[in-house]
Amino acid sequence: DVTKAYFSPRLSYEHRRVASQVQDNETVIDLFAGVGPFSIQIAKRKQSVHVYAIDVNEDAIRYLRENVRLNRVDDRVTVLSGDARAVVRSELAGRGDRIIMNLPVQAAEYVDVACLALKPAGGVIHYYTFGSDPNPLEKAQLELAQTVSRTGRRLEKMLHSRLVKGSAPHEWLIAIDGLVR
Repeated sequence: DVTKAYFSPRLSYEHRRVASQVQDNETVIDLFAGVGPFSIQIAKRKQSVHVYAIDVNEDAIRYLRENVRLNRVDDRVTVLSGDARAVVRSELAGRGDRIIMNLPVQAAEYVDVACLALKPAGGVIHYYTFGSDPNPLEKAQLELAQTVSRTGRRLEKMLHSRLVKGSAPHEWLIAIDGLVR
């Protein structure tokens, strides 16, 4: 029921793109998992990964649990209900190799949580945000770099950035993959 939990099939390329980057034995933390399109795709591709899928929306959690069961990835996906900030602080600090941040409206407010969730040596953050012309990619990259630096970490390298799709005239959904140390 899309009135209770967000899902967009238009993001299927993004789900596949991110899932294809995950390496064996990684721990992935999906901060805003929704019904699980990133989490399930990753778990189906890699038998040796573990994904922690978090969401605050109880309807999304219900659908996510059902999707995990139907896709037979119960042994690789742990569903956690609650605000990502509280869940990471209490259960997942320092555990992630890869963090997915697909909540474009509020992603900047959770960069500190993503950095806390990363292992001490760092890892990859998949950051989604909205940006507007002119130069939306450059502005989003700068926003991510500055926000990461406020946590005491550094954005070592931009691995990938792209305009995913238009969301309004001169406004874009942006994806940035960054290596954070």
